[in-house]
Amino acid sequence: MNPDRLNELKEEYNQIHADDAYKERLANMMKKEHTKRSIWKKTAATAACVGVLTVGLNVSPSLAYAMSEIPVVDSIVRVLTFNRYEIDEGNYQAKVVTPQIEGLLDEELENELNEKFKDEAQQVIAAFESSIKELEAEYGEGNFHEGIEYNYTIKTDNEDMLALDVYLYGASGSSWVKHTYYNIDKKTGELLEFKDLFQDGADYTTPIDAYITGEMERRNQEEDGMFWLPGGDLPGSGFETIGENPKFYINDAGNIVICFDKYEVAAGAQGSPEFEIPHDVIADILK
Repeated sequence: MNPDRLNELKEEYNQIHADDAYKERLANMMKKEHTKRSIWKKTAATAACVGVLTVGLNVSPSLAYAMSEIPVVDSIVRVLTFNRYEIDEGNYQAKVVTPQIEGLLDEELENELNEKFKDEAQQVIAAFESSIKELEAEYGEGNFHEGIEYNYTIKTDNEDMLALDVYLYGASGSSWVKHTYYNIDKKTGELLEFKDLFQDGADYTTPIDAYITGEMERRNQEEDGMFWLPGGDLPGSGFETIGENPKFYINDAGNIVICFDKYEVAAGAQGSPEFEIPHDVIADILK
């Protein structure tokens, strides 16, 4: 790799931690909001609290509620946009889009997921508004930049599987993103865990780790990739293992796709890397 490019990547690696304080502040505020909402739920008779979300900022955000359907293949299980919150004041922006799942065989799971999505969206909004207040008090109006987005994408929607990616993106200096994947078997109504895909007691980490490591090395050599590997020239601790419960989704081909957040295993230019695992790598241990 070009030495200048390597130095750029090392500098980028050092700079990505600049957002740590923002992420920690956001996480703490979301935790506080979650605690408040938990107490509120125990004492409230209804859940009509959405209007409270926009109170606090001395702005006029656009808060529109919609039940707009996202086009899907299956006509029974659907993913809708429950509500949408957007604000853009020049130096700070927020976009919060809340998904809602309909038509699952397991109604209890459906309700749990939808309630989780709503709670997360409301926590993000409340945390963002609190963060803006603090930044304005510290730096003055217009003297800082901050952005947040809570949104979702449908990764797979066929007659067998619904795979949903719910992500939180933040920008304050550099940017970061955190993904959470939900894989639902439409035939059984189950929310799949990674271990559910394999035979009991199977060692699935070893073959998948080996494949991903080899693919990272190939991309680094052939595609000017910037993946961090143990003992390599690039900064970072390097990828070692997916662990027992990695982020994943099932794609349209029925293959497992292992996912990483931005900066987790590579430089920022790689975005949020994904690795589709060929069937033959794990065929003998799949259920």
